[in-house]
Amino acid sequence: MKAIKYLISGVLAMALAAPSMAQDVNYQTALEPVSKAIVAKSADAAELAKKYQKEFKKNPEALVALGKVYFGEKRYDDAKAIAQALTDNKKFANCGDAWILLGDIAVAEAENGDAGPAAAMYETAISVDPKNKTAYERYFTVNRTAAPEEAIRKLEEYKKIDPSYQIEAKVADMYYKQNTIGGMKDAVEWYKKGDANNYDETNFTQWANANYILRNYDDAVNVAKRGLAKFNNSVYLSRAALYAAAEKGDFQNALEYGKDMFKDNKDSLALDYYYYGISQLGVKDYQNAVTSLNKALEINPKDLRPMGKLSQAYLGLGQEDKALDYSHKYLEQATSVGYDDYNNLSEIYKKKGDAAKGTQQKDFYNKAMDVWEIMAKKSPAIADYAYFQEAQIAQDKLKDQAKVRELNQKIISTDEAITNLSSTNKQLLTYAYINEAINYNNANEIDKAKELAQKVLAIDPNNETAKKILAVGTEEGKTE
Repeated sequence: MKAIKYLISGVLAMALAAPSMAQDVNYQTALEPVSKAIVAKSADAAELAKKYQKEFKKNPEALVALGKVYFGEKRYDDAKAIAQALTDNKKFANCGDAWILLGDIAVAEAENGDAGPAAAMYETAISVDPKNKTAYERYFTVNRTAAPEEAIRKLEEYKKIDPSYQIEAKVADMYYKQNTIGGMKDAVEWYKKGDANNYDETNFTQWANANYILRNYDDAVNVAKRGLAKFNNSVYLSRAALYAAAEKGDFQNALEYGKDMFKDNKDSLALDYYYYGISQLGVKDYQNAVTSLNKALEINPKDLRPMGKLSQAYLGLGQEDKALDYSHKYLEQATSVGYDDYNNLSEIYKKKGDAAKGTQQKDFYNKAMDVWEIMAKKSPAIADYAYFQEAQIAQDKLKDQAKVRELNQKIISTDEAITNLSSTNKQLLTYAYINEAINYNNANEIDKAKELAQKVLAIDPNNETAKKILAVGTEEGKTE
């Protein structure tokens, strides 16, 4: 399959194609030397063209074919003269191809992408030659950006003439090339409507890619698989399947798609190696993951995502210092950093702490907590979750109950200031309330414990621990 290209106008590409096969083989044979002379700018080109026009003056198809030769050489005035001579001749009133050629010239000469004049020519081609499929398709192409609904309506008109005509893939392609989320959604819906048995490699690739962009990863993989059943050597479909499978965590299958994609593929992308690398990471093939992720960085140094994943790969290899180095570099340089990136750095420090002793061990655990403190400051919207992670380290690693209580209070003050709590906010706030209520209860500060228990039940009316705290007097309510 030719590489998928995003063209401003598909009309020119179509117009530059060789003339369609004519019923009159003689005109095709006669046109060949004329065409070669025009392309070569031979001195006798004009004379040859004149003789050709005289010989085939009663054959509009032959004359349009000559016009297309001139068009292909960007000799628009010569092409226009031929087309206009045909449209002005009442004998050739139904020559839609002449109007199509005029439309193509209008596209080529248009300033600022004005499709109006070309659309008018194509509309005329339809009116004089209602069964000319090319006229409908040209009209669709020039209007699909400025007036997509009108463009679709025109194809639907032709489908009434030829019920077997497949418009779904053309409309889906139009929406796909809008390169917007809304366009991707519409592309998916139109591809669903059509008969996939008639889809080519590009159709399946766009359909799979649109689902990938929309994060419909299961659908993306399924569409890619359907396409691969028909085009089993497609690099593009294997790529789509790799990306989507890796995103949904199906790393083993992602690696299989990746192997197929890399076969005889000399134009691999940075993202190819990135997704292959994270799939290797997912199956704990850390050494090969390092190789793939480094290759991704080599191809596109501006995309820093592989750097963050390299930290995880080196951690898997037990090389904590390298893991720390890559993690710090990533967090310093990346403009968009997520939970996984902070978690990875914190995990590195915890592992180093597990292997250390005494003061050094405590320092590593504190650094693991500091990572989450940084996240809380950089991302206030999820600060409660960062404090929760800190509390887990203080509880499990440092055994510092005072620190745990301090962090519980941070979660409470953070989430109580939020007007509309998300489900995650509610879970974290409930966690902090319950822990503090238990601490108060075990310290015989029953009123404070019950006050927090009431707050828990306002969020989670079925919370059994809160009910127990409210039901007790003293000893009965002590909860471990």
